[in-house]
Amino acid sequence: MRELSSRAGELNNTKKTLFELVNEVEDEVNFMDFLHQLAKDRKDLADEWQNDSIASFLEAAAEWGQESVDGLIHYKKPDNPWKRCAQILYMGKIYE
Repeated sequence: MRELSSRAGELNNTKKTLFELVNEVEDEVNFMDFLHQLAKDRKDLADEWQNDSIASFLEAAAEWGQESVDGLIHYKKPDNPWKRCAQILYMGKIYE
């Protein structure tokens, strides 16, 4: 996965992957930073996305969200709703 710069990390100029960013979401500010980076990732790296239309992206996100509502074998559903929403959107990128 390619590295992206987080808006939250602009001051210290750190580079983070979307996966790292999604797992750092704790509040609305982090969520919005993640959402901006997800949009940038789509624009810059569209060939790395499994779902190339908004319809297929939302469908994949919703399907994964439903399947993981009680957690999965290798996924513990977070208590934080901001993180959960970010994870659902992230999975819309990669879930088939």
